[in-house]
Amino acid sequence: MRILFATFAVKTHLHPQIPIAWALRAAGHDVRVASQPDLVPDITGAGLTPVPVGEPLRLSEQMKDLDERRDEAGGADGESLEALDYLALTDMSELRPERLTYDYMHTRFAVKTMSDFQILNSERMVDDLVGFARDWKPDLVLWDTMTFAAPVAAAACGAAHARILFGLDLLARMRESYLEELAARPPGLRDDPMAEWLGWTLDRYGCEFTEDTVVGQWTIDPVPTSLRLPVDLHYVPVRYIPYNGPAVIPDWLREPPRRRRVCLTLGVSFRETMGGDRTPLAELLDAVADLDVEVVATLNARQLAELGRLPGNVRVVDFVPLAALLPSCAAIVHHGGSGTVTTALAAGVPQIIAPTEIWCNVHKAHKIQELGAGLYRRVDRFSADEFRNMLVRVLDDPAFTTHARSLRTEVTSTPAPAEITATLERLTTEYRRSGR
Repeated sequence: MRILFATFAVKTHLHPQIPIAWALRAAGHDVRVASQPDLVPDITGAGLTPVPVGEPLRLSEQMKDLDERRDEAGGADGESLEALDYLALTDMSELRPERLTYDYMHTRFAVKTMSDFQILNSERMVDDLVGFARDWKPDLVLWDTMTFAAPVAAAACGAAHARILFGLDLLARMRESYLEELAARPPGLRDDPMAEWLGWTLDRYGCEFTEDTVVGQWTIDPVPTSLRLPVDLHYVPVRYIPYNGPAVIPDWLREPPRRRRVCLTLGVSFRETMGGDRTPLAELLDAVADLDVEVVATLNARQLAELGRLPGNVRVVDFVPLAALLPSCAAIVHHGGSGTVTTALAAGVPQIIAPTEIWCNVHKAHKIQELGAGLYRRVDRFSADEFRNMLVRVLDDPAFTTHARSLRTEVTSTPAPAEITATLERLTTEYRRSGR
């Protein structure tokens, strides 16, 4: 088969696709990966064939500009930052039924569509991807859950298509509730921003909107089932295989640690895309300076310059692959990013999470604590003293390690990418449009 992967140009959304792409490639299928030109070096670095589509996304620059405009607006007229912050207006993490009113969800879908979705899927990107798909004629399109250019291209060329999740399926969960509220409204008051945008986009290529353009014909889910949100969709579970990009194992990591090792990381996407730190790193490191632990902190040059003096039990590295580091760790402290959480789950390492208010970070952190595999506090409540107490508790109570290893067993018991290739082949035959 010919299989086209697609994601917008952020490497943390590409990384979950890489092991699946290579499993299909190893099974004999022809695989290409489409994204904006920004991501081409990361695709080729993974040994796969890129298809550049659209103009460069430059998402980190867009996020920085948006933060500056938000801060200027808040200072100019004193309006609530929450009202100005697009993160609040595009937040889809609400799960409480009493809060999921039509107006609440409609606002989120409207703003998310007009801002994020249309930025990540520009008209030129969609045109380029449709043009390539009609020329190359893939049998199957596998797409990141926010890269809606991909299901449009699949519809335009008659391919089967499915999503690959990077975290919890918040969009499908809210979409399910939103469609129920929408159906209860009078026919003349059923505005659906996503259906309108995608319907208009599909119409340009002679296709009609169907709901699978939003949620896929099926969904490949690398998140362990015990963390999954209750959504009535067809999920194909797959084992999460950590991929951190090209890296070299440092010499110090080849030796067993002399004392308990703790990893502290803010994650690649937060450092590179969101552009800053929201936890007081210097205070956190000072708080554990007298503990009999080795702290491995993944900090870039800017973060390191701002810290000044470091405690003697802290080792600073710009980057080290978590998949290689975590098996030697007794705990990890992080921001709640999907790649970090699932890599820690795969390694069976207890987690201390100060989740940022991005996508499903808070929900994952809460679930990890609920399952006994770690602790979390929201960033605004994460003091240095609290951090120290949480770390001591996680290190000294073996129950956290026991529960973390139980989750690791769940991860390793899930079918690996190579084991779902036959399922993907069958579903492709089932859903691919006949008469191509």
